[in-house]
Amino acid sequence: MAKRILVVDDQESMRDMLADLLDMMGYESCTVESGLLALEQISEGIDLVITDLNMPEMDGMELMRQIKAREPELPVIVITGYGTFHTERQVLSDGADGYIPKPCTINRVQETVNSALGIES
Repeated sequence: MAKRILVVDDQESMRDMLADLLDMMGYESCTVESGLLALEQISEGIDLVITDLNMPEMDGMELMRQIKAREPELPVIVITGYGTFHTERQVLSDGADGYIPKPCTINRVQETVNSALGIES
């Protein structure tokens, strides 16, 4: 059975691009546009969450904290177009299982997802 990956991003084009890429990689993807909707989905057999950092209502860091409080073993990858080296270090030290800068390459997404899921590339 394919691993289920939840993509959380307020930009529809980014959600769709990541979902298509994950599907091509053999994963089952589902998408939501907000952290609040993501929290409703995590109890439905999700194996990994990829969340944008900058979103309205609840940003990716807060979403990650809430996910880790509920499901500590659920891997979370943070993706952002506004990051710096400091942002990456902060995200990872706060508990993220991976970090992807935008624009992202197919290889970076594949390597980060596989690493977070414990799969060798």
